Amino acid sequence: YMVFLTFAFSAGAGLMTIGLMKLFPKEALQSVGNLSEAQASAVAGTAMAVFFSLANGFGRVAWGLLSDKLGRKVSVVTMCATQGILMIAFVKMAGSPALLYLAATFIGFNFGGNFALFPTMTADTFGAKNIGQLYPWVFLAYGVGGIFGPILGGRLGDLGNFPLAFTSCGILLVVAAGIAAAVKPPVRAEAAAPLKSPQQA
Repeated sequence: YMVFLTFAFSAGAGLMTIGLMKLFPKEALQSVGNLSEAQASAVAGTAMAVFFSLANGFGRVAWGLLSDKLGRKVSVVTMCATQGILMIAFVKMAGSPALLYLAATFIGFNFGGNFALFPTMTADTFGAKNIGQLYPWVFLAYGVGGIFGPILGGRLGDLGNFPLAFTSCGILLVVAAGIAAAVKPPVRAEAAAPLKSPQQA
């Protein structure tokens, strides 16, 4: 369940971002960056369609390679922690075109890591022979994240509070990093049982 929760929080934050990556920056670019509506829309659209999308695809490959060097758990913790910090910082970055492009790149890069890291983390935690049975259940977390993330973002967006949506997801991601750090392979019952002495046997 710890792997499931980590995946749900990480996926939910990323999917919420996909829904709000154009709406919130468009608003911020007009109010903070003093861009016209057309200019803000073009910049926000570029951030989502180009920077986020390309980095998302690259992140799937890069995080797989990084996890081979760093280990699965360290990679997931790093991905979730940095994504959480970025989500919180995004509130301030969205009003600047340059910072928006930078944030969209790294958020997309980290979101792509979900698809590379969680299958391998599941295999490392529960054994490669169990991946076929267990990963479909773990992947349900993506669906759970796909429900709560966009709903949270949409509700808060309707209230005009986009910053709270990003901050909330950022906090959840930091929590997810902590959960991932605590993940340990389950202990088998026979391994956990004390050894019997010859007399007891």
